[in-house]
Amino acid sequence: MRSVAKGRGGRARRRWLISLLAVLAIVGGVAATALARPQVVKVGNLIITVGGGVFPSRLPADSYAPIGLRAEARLATADGSHLPAARHLIVEFDKSGYLNTTGLPHCAVGKLKNTLTNEAKRICARSLIGFGRAGAEIEFPEQPPFFASGQMLIFNGPPQGGRPVLIFHVYAHVPAPTTFVTTATVGKASGAYGTRVEVSIPAIVAGQGSLTFARLVMKKDWKAGGRTQNLLLAKCPNGRFLTRGKMTFSDNTVLSGKVIRSCTPTG
Repeated sequence: MRSVAKGRGGRARRRWLISLLAVLAIVGGVAATALARPQVVKVGNLIITVGGGVFPSRLPADSYAPIGLRAEARLATADGSHLPAARHLIVEFDKSGYLNTTGLPHCAVGKLKNTLTNEAKRICARSLIGFGRAGAEIEFPEQPPFFASGQMLIFNGPPQGGRPVLIFHVYAHVPAPTTFVTTATVGKASGAYGTRVEVSIPAIVAGQGSLTFARLVMKKDWKAGGRTQNLLLAKCPNGRFLTRGKMTFSDNTVLSGKVIRSCTPTG
């Protein structure tokens, strides 16, 4: 594994990114090693707890098979200090897994803005592809920080330039009731990488909140083109998955790194 960091706190954040990318490999739907119990990683002042995995965990070596995804990640500091806010994320996965949206109904961002959770479910029911929960720590000047969370919904959005788009919807009290809607664009990567996911992370309470917790489940089957379609598919040709990513924070720190995850091929 290799990582590069620019900005303040380079060494601790380099190690953080390596652990974080392991999480992203799971969240991206391509890590094949199921985690039977949560794993806790402490690097410097940061504590990361990761759990989840894909199901089933054993995959064919030569053909793509449908999978589902469960993932959870928690971030905290050992001394209780406030985390910097993440702003932008790019993750690239090798060619062993991909996202399929053929014939899947989509919902527009505009329909989801300012909606409650149940409203969003009703309006875009056919395009719902995942659900979970997200939380953040909010710190106002001269006040102790507090935690807020809300249910997270994931929808299939209208393609942009032929590329799939995922929409994330979270309604939470932070401290006033607020609806957060952001998107992730899925496109083609280059070289050894097949899929590129780019995520814009919205500001929480005018930048005074930091994402600290996320839990999700993604799995979707539907009928299109006279056959059953599956949202997530993967194979395991050589016993490993390769992932790389770059994350930008509110303090202008830019982090990048790679991680290799093992998988178990079947006949």
